[in-house]
This record gives sequence, C-alpha cells and structure tokens, in this order.
Amino acid sequence: MVIGGGFAGVFAAVKAHDAGAKVMMVAKGGVGTSGLSPFAKGVFSYDPKTAKMSVDEFVAKVSESAINTNNPVFTRQLAEHSYDRVQELKSWGFFDSPLSRNSFMLPIQEREIPVVERVMVTHLLKEKGRVVGASGFSLNTNKVIHFNAKTVVLCTGSGGFKPSGFPVCDLTHDGTIMAYNIGAKVTGKEWNDGHPGSAVNSGSCYDNWHGQIEEKPSITSVMVNHHLGVDANYQAYTTGAPVTMGPPQPGQKKQKAETSEGPYVPLAFRQTDMPPPPQPDRGLLSIFSGKGHSGPPGMGGEQVGGSTAGMAIHKSEGIVPIDETGLSTVPGLYAAGDALGSYMSGGIYTQIGGSVAGSAVQGTFAGEVTPRQVNNLISLL
Repeated sequence: MVIGGGFAGVFAAVKAHDAGAKVMMVAKGGVGTSGLSPFAKGVFSYDPKTAKMSVDEFVAKVSESAINTNNPVFTRQLAEHSYDRVQELKSWGFFDSPLSRNSFMLPIQEREIPVVERVMVTHLLKEKGRVVGASGFSLNTNKVIHFNAKTVVLCTGSGGFKPSGFPVCDLTHDGTIMAYNIGAKVTGKEWNDGHPGSAVNSGSCYDNWHGQIEEKPSITSVMVNHHLGVDANYQAYTTGAPVTMGPPQPGQKKQKAETSEGPYVPLAFRQTDMPPPPQPDRGLLSIFSGKGHSGPPGMGGEQVGGSTAGMAIHKSEGIVPIDETGLSTVPGLYAAGDALGSYMSGGIYTQIGGSVAGSAVQGTFAGEVTPRQVNNLISLL
C-alpha cells in the first residue's frame, strides 16, 4: 500500500509493481494534482557526463553547506540515481506539460495499478509489532475504509502552515502523526523554513507565484547553494519591507559576512554558485530574472517579515529511517520523499530541484526493496 500520489508515491508504486508486488495507491487528493506536486517545476539531474564535480565532491559540498546536518547516505543516493529518474519522467511526458496528472497516471495505468483517490487515511494499523494496513474515510461518500497490506509506504509529504498566498499553507503532517501514533520515531521539528510574505495581494497564491504554475518543468544541474538565508530573514523581521530575496543580482553588492546586529553568517555560506542565465520569462530560474520580481516564488515585491511558521526544509522532517530504503523503526512501514526525515540536504535547501528528484529517488528505493523483504519474511516463516 502506497499512501500519497506525488513524486515519491508514483515511483514507489511503479517500482514495487515492477519488483513483483501487488500494489494499491491511495491518495487524499488526486494523483499529481495535490500537495506540492503542481508547483514542482525544477528537477535536479546529476549527469556524470556533464557534471563539473564528482559524486564525492558533490556530497562533500552539500555537507559543507549544511554544516554536516545532512545524512550523506541520502545525499549520495540523490546524486547517483537522479539522472535515471529524470529519464523516466521524460519518457512519461512529464516535461511536456505544466500539469503532472497525465504523466503520473501513464505508468500507473500501463501497469493497471489500482488507485483510490480522495480518501483521507487517518490511522495506520499495527498487529504483533508490525504494520498490517491502514484506515481512513472517503471525501466523496460517507464511508470508512479499511486496507489490509503487508507493507505500507508513506509518501504523504511534509507539513506547513503558511499564509494563504503560499500553496503549502495547509499541509498537515498527517503521515508523520499516523506513524508517531503507532510508535515510529519521527524527527525534524527543530527545522523551520521561515519566509517573508508578500505585502501586496498577500493572500493570492497565483500572484505570489508569478506565473510559475503555468510553466513546464525544467531540468536543473549541479548548483550547490552556500547560504543560510538567516540574514535576510532577520532583516525582514527587524526592518520590514522591502527585502530582496534570492541570489545577488548582477551588479548587486554582497552583504558583509559580519553584521553589527543579527545573526552571523560565515563567508563560506554566502551564495557562491550562481545559476546559469535563465531563458527569458521561462523556467524555474526565470524567477531570478529581475523583471518585476526578485527572489523565489512567494517572495516577490515588498516583503512582510515573519509571515510563516514554516514547513521544515524539504526532507528534514518526518519518519526516522533506519536504512537507505526508508524503513522506519516499525517493521513493514516505509516512507519516502518529504514524509521521510532523510536529511538529504540537512537543515537547509542546498540544491535547486533536489527535493523533487530526491522524492523520486527515495520512492524508487522504498518500492524496489519492500517486495523483496516481504518475500524473504514469508519464506523464513
């Protein structure tokens, strides 16, 4: 049973099916249409033929930027497997449309994997120390539904409570809570991804995201960010609008490494790797083009400091894994993507497009390994 219909969920379901498992996917919303999936426009791909650094160098650079808060096992996993996942996304037509529904459903329908949508799973079922299924209710009918499963993969995303101008204003940590309630270890509540909010049309998601919703996804390459961002957040809290977010623009002076007040940001963690020049008004990196908008989506124009309580930085909250497959501390329960506290990039976000690629990679690992482990368990019994 795969719970969730985003990047991690689709890859977990497809890979589990291909490994010989009988699979069912259950989604609270629609496959590819809810959670963060509609806003995923950049997918990281480490191509060994074109990358200007080795995998070892990539892992070391991410670790430096994260001040060693990352788990290098998952950082390496991202680099070594992101290219293959991007090729699969290409074959599904993911990069041909701004909407991911059709491309996500293509491999699901080809394999005839049953999908149950608009069902809110609320409880994981545990018997004799291991997960045996889940229960929830239909959003369309007045029914409670019980699912029996030998293995459950949580691909339920993260949590976030932000202003209504952010598309992640109501992600609810539901997978984390379900796992916690049956005794699984969880992590990440110490990491807060705080952002300023827009002072103009602050409740309008469409305005704040500046047309990114209609953009077709693009592929990003290695660009490790060396900045913490706390100086900009501090500035927003103390001085209010306007605050310039994002990488320094051409001709813009870098802020000093030390300030007379506020947090100290070491020089090594300043933005040192600049993205390539974006195509005019296209792609994820067009948000840095400077045409009426500066900084990442949701942070254009004049800013209001302290607007968000945050979602933790991607991949730094959720279920604690005990191995590289996303297995939790409860037998039979796995997690992948933003539901897994993998600390792939630590307590900060170091690689544009890394979260999307990381979800696809981690979903693959969880999906491929669970059928083998279940079969091994059955043979032992």
